[in-house]
Amino acid sequence: MVKIFVTGDNHFGKRYDRYPDVKEQLINSRFESFQEMVHKAEEEVCELFVITGDLFDSINTIKVSDVKRVIEILSRFSGTVLVLPGNHDYYTGNEKVWKDFEKELSMCEHNIILLNEMRKYSFDMKKEKIVVYPACCQSKHSVENNLNWIKEETIDSDGRINIGIAHGAIKGVTPDFKKEYFLMDEKELLNIPVDVWLIGHTHIPYPEILKEDVDTFGYKIFNSGTHEQTDLHNRTDGNGFIITLDKQGDAVQIAARKYVSGKIRFYDLNIKVKPDSDTSLKEALKKSLADIDRKAVLRINITGMIKQAEYHEKERIYKELLEDFLTYEIVDSELSEEITADKIRDEFAETSFAAKFMEQLAENPTELQMVYELLKQYKES
Repeated sequence: MVKIFVTGDNHFGKRYDRYPDVKEQLINSRFESFQEMVHKAEEEVCELFVITGDLFDSINTIKVSDVKRVIEILSRFSGTVLVLPGNHDYYTGNEKVWKDFEKELSMCEHNIILLNEMRKYSFDMKKEKIVVYPACCQSKHSVENNLNWIKEETIDSDGRINIGIAHGAIKGVTPDFKKEYFLMDEKELLNIPVDVWLIGHTHIPYPEILKEDVDTFGYKIFNSGTHEQTDLHNRTDGNGFIITLDKQGDAVQIAARKYVSGKIRFYDLNIKVKPDSDTSLKEALKKSLADIDRKAVLRINITGMIKQAEYHEKERIYKELLEDFLTYEIVDSELSEEITADKIRDEFAETSFAAKFMEQLAENPTELQMVYELLKQYKES
């Protein structure tokens, strides 16, 4: 039996320039979550800690101090660490990040193996013989995956556990409309007679049904997703997988569960409001934020219409309700104040055609808003 902790798409070196006020906190949180995964792997007595690609965010812009910090964390794992180059940190032998990585490894005792060759890697662990078949990336994009060399191998199941590790999109799971991210098909993967596939590239976990407190059986292909949510477009808690492979004759029983590792979450919220009360905006915001931990990055898109008094107070309301969150961004260009008869009369002569015309649209607020905006622009031009 062998126990594996699986992670990937860690993207160390991600800059977070969009959030200058909390940039360092976001960067450090990725390291802290990563360190806690190594601690969890130790707790679980895992023999392997596998990184399925994109450990680093790029090949040439990663600080040496960040490379060193990653190695220091991984070196605390008492088992064997396997690192696969992904499409963001691909390997040809000329990339600065891997030169720095290998230089730092040469200066310390470590347990880290860089899977940078298309060949099988063999390990003896306890009573098990483990053979790993890596499909690493040698470029950022490719219309073909790197599975062919494994397909051509004779994979012996007698007395060994065979593990495939690859980085790339999975058809039907990962959007890859241009077919440029080493696209793989589940059937293609399953036809290769390894016992389990550990995949990287997709930032959300697959299968999604894995639970924290109970093992799930019946799956052979696993993509753990990123260990901490990377941005607003990435909908995940941040996960690692704990996978147990139990050799029983020629068959291997696979048990898997997830470990929620992420600390900081990103939320992209859409709120639509109506002028139903004097506090429509405030109540809508409170409702949307009720279940969100304060250690979060928010972008809130607000549309609709609210009463005039609340509209003039909106900035104060935002600050009151959002200042305790890590950071936030409000997009409210499509939020407007309610157009009332009093407002029309304040801005347009009561007997004017414009005022009378708008009053006729009182029952059609959307049309009234459009007409009001047009007439106001005309009046101010």
